[in-house]
Amino acid sequence: MSSSHDRTGFRFGWRGCHYPGVPVEDQWFAVGEDPVGAWYFDAYFIGRTTLSGGAPRAVAFAQWLLAPPPEGRYEKEFVLVDGEPQSGSRRLGDGTRLTVEFLLGREEAGAPEYLQVLLFGEICNLAFEVCAPLECRQVFRPELEAAPARFLSLG
Repeated sequence: MSSSHDRTGFRFGWRGCHYPGVPVEDQWFAVGEDPVGAWYFDAYFIGRTTLSGGAPRAVAFAQWLLAPPPEGRYEKEFVLVDGEPQSGSRRLGDGTRLTVEFLLGREEAGAPEYLQVLLFGEICNLAFEVCAPLECRQVFRPELEAAPARFLSLG
């Protein structure tokens, strides 16, 4: 796993397999601000997409990632992008309405935490869902928290 940050965003990465039977490779997601001031969400297989909530949304997401987990079984969610129309993505057609939801949880007490990035939305009034979410099966808290914590400390 890896994390990085600067004054305009942060990134979290891990090694994993997006589809069953596919070789393990680097997977990641990032939240940031481009040179012209537009905020974005970027991920391993989707490319940059609009984050219309800007810096306040990026800060809320960083704070959510930093919230201490409960001891036992749990699952919590954070909707980072909520049905926002997209444009300029390499992988999404203009006008696609995208939702990006994060799940962070633990299946049972004492088990490792997991992180999932779920993508779904609508293209030309037809719903879609990416059926193989980005998944980090074992989250190491210090690595997950490092970049968001530094990002918040710079703000």
